[in-house]
Amino acid sequence: MVLFAIFCIGLAAGFVDAIAGGGGLIMLPGLLLTGLPVGGAIATNKLCGTCGAIASSLKFATANQVDWRACRLMALPIILGSFLGSRSIGLLPTTWAEPLVIFLMTTITLFVVFNPDFGMSSVPAVSIEQSSPQQTYKRVALSLLLGLVIGFHDGFFGPGTGVFLVFVLLSLWSQGFLRATGSAKILNLLANATALITFALSGNISYSKGIAGALGVTLGAYLGATLANKKGAKLIKPLFVTVTTILIIKLLFNYLTP
Repeated sequence: MVLFAIFCIGLAAGFVDAIAGGGGLIMLPGLLLTGLPVGGAIATNKLCGTCGAIASSLKFATANQVDWRACRLMALPIILGSFLGSRSIGLLPTTWAEPLVIFLMTTITLFVVFNPDFGMSSVPAVSIEQSSPQQTYKRVALSLLLGLVIGFHDGFFGPGTGVFLVFVLLSLWSQGFLRATGSAKILNLLANATALITFALSGNISYSKGIAGALGVTLGAYLGATLANKKGAKLIKPLFVTVTTILIIKLLFNYLTP
């Protein structure tokens, strides 16, 4: 019964995550409710998230909604950052991370809300080929730096990784919400897989609950990615704002009520 409940929670988490990110907002509390300690729930959630990211990545890739240039550039920094972040759990306090993440996510959400055309175009505004050498250098440097920072955040703290990736891809690579979401899934997969390997080596994963959740997340991610590819930015953008708002409220509540 518990495993079936985890499967159902995973189904909902994978569906939401594939469209707008924030699946951990659903999956992680569900795993905690089954009695797993915080460390075990975070590690097990990485197993679920990695499987879901594989399913959604494949769907977006086959629909040609991935910017492989951005993914190749940010892949190594994301992997390195995620490894360093997952190795830092227990060594660094998360008290400084929570208010910073809340502030950044609030800023991003307000920016998206008050810029109605942001991310709605499916055509890149400025391509690499059209950029000046100075613009290209700046874009590459920021992509490498932010990839490292976001990867560290994913391995160390987690909430909001997909939101940050989508916003960076929208801002630096002038993509629409659909293509930015697809590209973010590839990068999120790399970060999740790196952290998963680290957690697996430490023996913190509950495999019975993780597999049940992974099955649900995989199916939900496939269905969510399919719907996202059909509806495009008109579906993704409002869900993006909704999910980030809920995540901000949850993080703020957790921060103010320790």
